[in-house]
Amino acid sequence: MEEMSSSEFKIKLGERILKLRSSLDLSQEQLAHSIGKDKQFINRYEVHGANPTAFTLVKLAKALKVTTCELLDFSE
Repeated sequence: MEEMSSSEFKIKLGERILKLRSSLDLSQEQLAHSIGKDKQFINRYEVHGANPTAFTLVKLAKALKVTTCELLDFSE
């Protein structure tokens, strides 16, 4: 992974979550429900960026049908 600031990471992760969620045709509410959160949680991640715990990353990756490495692959 290239060197980036915390704020850049948060924004890129939010964009990645949005892209993967959209590719699966999931609403924010559906994704949130699958990880035990509410819609605002996903919206906050996608719009304002995110710095999730490792546990949340694993849950998000599973719900988005990717590995954690794929979730964090910002090269696309």
